[in-house]
Amino acid sequence: MKKLLLTILFIVSLTLASYAQGQWEIGLHYATWGTSYFGVDTEDNIPDAFESYSGSLKFDPHGHNYGIEIRFFPGGKHGSFSLGISYERNYFNADISGSYTEGGNTITGAGDIKLTPHSFNLDFRWDIIPRSRIHPYIGFGFGAGPLNGTATLTTVTKNDNTGAMTTQTERLTLREAIKNIEEKNDVNLSFIGVFPIAYMNLGLRGEIVDSIYALGEIAFYDGFIARGGISYRF
Repeated sequence: MKKLLLTILFIVSLTLASYAQGQWEIGLHYATWGTSYFGVDTEDNIPDAFESYSGSLKFDPHGHNYGIEIRFFPGGKHGSFSLGISYERNYFNADISGSYTEGGNTITGAGDIKLTPHSFNLDFRWDIIPRSRIHPYIGFGFGAGPLNGTATLTTVTKNDNTGAMTTQTERLTLREAIKNIEEKNDVNLSFIGVFPIAYMNLGLRGEIVDSIYALGEIAFYDGFIARGGISYRF
């Protein structure tokens, strides 16, 4: 029993010592993505307004997000593992264009979709060779946010022969947009109740001056995202 108590006391002491030398870090970051590195299936993402188009469709998704994060390094300045919690504001956009011929008339259309959800993320990261002033890191994370974002679809249809033009704008809540996806793809997402996020990242960070760091990374987040940020450790 005495040996067991000493072992427990030793483990607790090491844990407390680890946290005693731990450091906090607060940072800001910005990310962007575009067609060249965003993986999507065009056919799965075209809105109902374009389902009648028999010609080619161009689907151009892009967007950005920014966030603020607080991170804890249990091992202190030269510790490898860290845990971060962040608030993210996301802006998803997609431009759609296409055309088809009907009754001798050429019909062209253009659409614009916007989503603006926000989320809270939990991020696990491991710095590689953290004692080096500039070093790589790897990590993964996940998060969720309330389904209170918005979606806007603007469709412009033009008859190239007569010049007649029709504009239609549809605004949906994010919950309504998810509901449309459920009906169109025969899936059930209602049980989620939140906007889910999961990703893996690989990056490089360096200490600019004492306790101030800059980082750049790519993340696999339904495609590739380029992200940059700055942080302060205390």
